Amino acid sequence: MGLPMRVDDKFLRDLESKVLAYRNRDKDSADRKTYDEVFDRTTLMTLYDLMTNEIIDNLDFPIATGKEGNVFRATTHDGGYLAVKIYRMSNATFNNIQKYIAGDERFRNLGKSRRRTIHTWAQKEYRNLERMGAIGLAVPKARVCVKNIIIMEFIGQDGTPAPHLKDMKLENPQEVYDKLFGNLKRMYRETQLVHADFSEYNVLMLDGEPIIIDVGQAVLNTHPMAMEFLKRDISNLARFFRKHGIKSDENDMLKQIAGGP
Repeated sequence: MGLPMRVDDKFLRDLESKVLAYRNRDKDSADRKTYDEVFDRTTLMTLYDLMTNEIIDNLDFPIATGKEGNVFRATTHDGGYLAVKIYRMSNATFNNIQKYIAGDERFRNLGKSRRRTIHTWAQKEYRNLERMGAIGLAVPKARVCVKNIIIMEFIGQDGTPAPHLKDMKLENPQEVYDKLFGNLKRMYRETQLVHADFSEYNVLMLDGEPIIIDVGQAVLNTHPMAMEFLKRDISNLARFFRKHGIKSDENDMLKQIAGGP
């Protein structure tokens, strides 16, 4: 997706003003620094491109701040909603993601370019979402990926973002546990992927259904650290639901996912 031949300066200034308002809304200096890292000039131009190509109409407000990127709700031209995930172009992001890219045979010969690595990371999450969505796993639908920005399905109701699993009072924890365990199993067996950062923080709840998010770090099950990552995912699932009275054997869970028919 290339930039338009002529940049509408007023449109770009309006976008910059909106970003400045996000930044100034947070009094914490660390949060302000995060916004400065998210909205560098190149990222602003990419957002401008997405808007002028009518992928999104408006960047509404922040939804979440993660270790490597921020998520915003966006409005579309037909009044719908999308989620916009922007990866920060910082050294910290580059350092955090290295172990998940190194060893993934899909992304070889990246070199040491920080920008290229982070752009590849965004492509990695996009491709992981497509791969999981293709078999019907409960993940956001991937729409567009440009440089360090991913546009995906907005998970929520009436414009309000869905809550995280960690914040929910579960009426039927066994049912939610079974669905999540089944998704991790299908993820490993049918898409050959391991989430590698699974926890109650990376699951949204919509109408009682768990939806897995933040799949950028997901690796192929042939990755040198895949089994270590899978064991950690299983441990996090078991730990969270243990608090809800569900007892599970982590070794048996591992065997059901990765060992035997």
